[in-house]
Amino acid sequence: MLNLDSKQIANFEDALLTARKILLLTHKNPDGDALGSLLALFQVLTKAGRDVTAGCLDPAPAILKFLPTSEKIVNDFDAAEFDLVIVLDCGDIHQTGFDKSKPELFDGSRKLVKIDHHPVASDFGDVQIVNPEFCATCSILTKLFEILEIPITPDVATCLLCGISTDTGSFRHSNTRPETLRFAAKLLRQGANNFAIAKNIYRSTPLPALKLWGSVLTSLRQTDEGVTLAVAQRKDFEKAGARDEDLAGVVDYVNAVPNAKFSILLSERGGLVKASLRTLDDATDVAAIARQFGGGGHVKAAGFAVPGKLEKETRWRVVPPEKNDSMGE
Repeated sequence: MLNLDSKQIANFEDALLTARKILLLTHKNPDGDALGSLLALFQVLTKAGRDVTAGCLDPAPAILKFLPTSEKIVNDFDAAEFDLVIVLDCGDIHQTGFDKSKPELFDGSRKLVKIDHHPVASDFGDVQIVNPEFCATCSILTKLFEILEIPITPDVATCLLCGISTDTGSFRHSNTRPETLRFAAKLLRQGANNFAIAKNIYRSTPLPALKLWGSVLTSLRQTDEGVTLAVAQRKDFEKAGARDEDLAGVVDYVNAVPNAKFSILLSERGGLVKASLRTLDDATDVAAIARQFGGGGHVKAAGFAVPGKLEKETRWRVVPPEKNDSMGE
């Protein structure tokens, strides 16, 4: 049975009760779990009559704009207005993207709550509701709402199920546990729109994205060490007419090559080279690899980013001839 720290839950309740104005944040370039958890908590607190703002450095990608209240997300605000900040689905503060532009949010002058399912990357937050055994931050919120006896509306249920579905690869990844399916079943009973999730996320790929995926898959190669590698250069995005968000999903195809130790997708984005790592190998921890480059994530799925660009390099080597080879004249 998956559990949460009862003391931290009590501290979370106290923080909510004493807060005047609340800011919710999640990581930049948000995925289904980031937006699902952000919007689910936003709706719950709004319904409770609280003064709450949902913030994210980047807007919701096209495939996630179907999520209820996604249009309420803002990327600019007056940090001085808030006395409580809740950071969702972030292992580290810098993942919000506001650590440099609005450092006062994290200077200790206001209460800070962290709700996350990633292995601890940095120890921040006056209150920490963190458990890496949960498949998604949305599953933590599902459990939290259950413990606090908070009613879940169909819209909240849709947001929560979206996060659970996307972070488990539609319940295909190894982080899918019996409790995961119990959460999903409960959310469906609460009115979650699974058809909308399936249609928008798994059955709706824009043409520019498919063209970009074609370039990525054409670049596929496997090293002698059993590492599957694929790349997406800036020129590939431009040629396909694709945006950064259109790359989402292709890493699962890169990781589908049989017998790979792990897979890595490298992409150029805004002066950075971003790496998405995946593995199906029980003996490989890609989070440990990502941490060597300042990143993080889960044992089976992780990532990092470093400044720079991608440049193709071709190497040649001379090998001795076979004994029966003709040397020619």
